[in-house]
Amino acid sequence: MKEISIFIHSENLSKVTDILLKNNMGMTFFEISGTGRTPRQAPEIIDTYVTGRTTVPKFVKRMEVKTVVPDSYVQNIIDEILNSFGSSSSEPYGVMFVKEVSNAYELGTTITGDNVVSSK
Repeated sequence: MKEISIFIHSENLSKVTDILLKNNMGMTFFEISGTGRTPRQAPEIIDTYVTGRTTVPKFVKRMEVKTVVPDSYVQNIIDEILNSFGSSSSEPYGVMFVKEVSNAYELGTTITGDNVVSSK
């Protein structure tokens, strides 16, 4: 099994979740703040009611989508996600990490391994 973590702009969330749902994969997603290797121009935020100053945030908002998939689905899902974004953009849409998952256990049952993340 593999854990796939995808960091994207919020407007691209449905693009990724649609692919995972089409492949009957469960997922979790979060709104996060952070910074990556490429500095981005963040929008200015004006706190006039508090300080009267204009500030530029140090961190930008993104969505993180996490899923764990059986090895037999991994390459297909990765290819679909990559193809959905294309490769002609000069500015990246996000980043995707793939990690090995050694095992999974469904709590309260005896179900383990790929059966935990596969649809019933």
